[in-house]
Amino acid sequence: MGGKLRVGALISGSGSNLQVIMDQCDKKNINAEIVFTGSDNKDAKGLLKAKKKKIPCFVVD
Repeated sequence: MGGKLRVGALISGSGSNLQVIMDQCDKKNINAEIVFTGSDNKDAKGLLKAKKKKIPCFVVD
């Protein structure tokens, strides 16, 4: 299987797991890219982390 794995992240809060995945992608320890981040919490801090990396984000009710 070649190429990068395309990952979508669903978060509800601080985005601590999202941050670990982003860090590991940046270090090339994971051959993946995060292509979106979604949450059911408009105030989730993890959305800010994703936006800083220019990862598209969305919120659902």
